[in-house]
Order: sequence, then C-alpha cells, then structure tokens
Amino acid sequence: MRLVCHGRFFFALFSQFRSSISIGLLERPLVVGFFWGAATGEYTTSLYIAIFFELFWLDLIPAGTYIPPQLTAATFSALALTTWFGLNQPSRIMFVLFASMPLAWIGTKVEGWLRDREQGSYNALLNWARNPGSKHLPGALILRSITKSLLMSWVTFLVAVLILKLVFDIAFTVYPNVFSHLGVTWAHLWVAASLGGLMALRLKRAYVILATGVILFALYRYLPTL
Repeated sequence: MRLVCHGRFFFALFSQFRSSISIGLLERPLVVGFFWGAATGEYTTSLYIAIFFELFWLDLIPAGTYIPPQLTAATFSALALTTWFGLNQPSRIMFVLFASMPLAWIGTKVEGWLRDREQGSYNALLNWARNPGSKHLPGALILRSITKSLLMSWVTFLVAVLILKLVFDIAFTVYPNVFSHLGVTWAHLWVAASLGGLMALRLKRAYVILATGVILFALYRYLPTL
C-alpha cells in the first residue's frame, strides 16, 4: 500500500512535466540570461541580451525532424564576450550579438551530424530488442551518446568563442571607440528582434502592415532632411 501511495505521488509530480513544467524552458535565452546574471552580478545587461535572442528566434520551434537553432550557443557566446570585454553600451554589444548568431547555426549542424552518427547505435539497439543479450547495452548506448554530444558541443563552442574573442580583441585594440557613436539603444535592438515574433504569426496581413509601417516611418523620419 505504501508503495502504491509513493508511486501515485511521483506520477502526479512527473505528470506535471507534460503540461505544467517544460524542461525545454531551461535552454531558453531568458533562463540562460538569468543564471548568467546571477553568476556575474550583471543582471541588467544579461537579461537585455537574453530578451534580444528570445524575441529573435521566437518563430523557430522544434517540430518533427526539424532541428531549431542552438539558442544556448549564441546566447552564451554573447554573454561571455560581453562580460569578458566589459561592454555595457548597446552600440558595441550589438556587433557581439550579430557575431554570435552563426553559433546557433553551427550548433544545429553539429547536432545534426551527431544524430547521423547515432545510426549505428540505433541498429545495435534494434538488434538487441530482437535478441536481448546484455541488460546493460541500452544504458551503455545512452551514456556513449551523451558523452559524445557533451564533448563535441564543448569543443565546438570553445573553438568558436575563442575565434570571436580574437577578432574582437583585434577590433577593439585597433579601433577602441569603434561602434560607440552609432547611438543604438536596446529598444532599437528589441524592435528589430521582434520580427521573429511577427513571423511566428504566419499572417500575410501582419507582414504587409509591418512593411507599410516601416516605409511610412522612414518617409516621416528622412524626407524632412532631404
């Protein structure tokens, strides 16, 4: 009876992961930015960067065999570089954000490559299911897959971030005041990133309204100066 009660409790608890609590939320930029801010004390800048990436990739979600961009790679790269160089101006952080975006695509390619390499493990598991041998085979396959993914992700991310760090080291050394005079604010970056949320609507009327608004704003902003 006690075992039944305990099983009921754990079922009720873990059933919440199906609808109430999504483990996938742990990889969202907002969560990454919060924990980075907690670790570094730079809550404001970290969350501002996280909001940018959250809005930018709002349209891309995992569905079927589609592998969405590796959000954590781009977010961690931007946060790490921003903290390393002590950046606090959106005009300078903007180029770190844009330079970090390709890491999301690289992460997707690495993940796809790892999935292709797991074909052998799938065949081994299928053969084991038909003719079970060692009871440790499924666990060994899972452990090997996790270890391979961990190592490949770690090495790829480290190399990519070191390359970006070298590029910005050179840029900020040769041109110490580069990008500082642009006058870009976080509001500008968030408006640009919010296009991702607009694309998620899948409504042509929304796209037309956006294009019309941009054209009217440009005319209102720049025609008087001509």
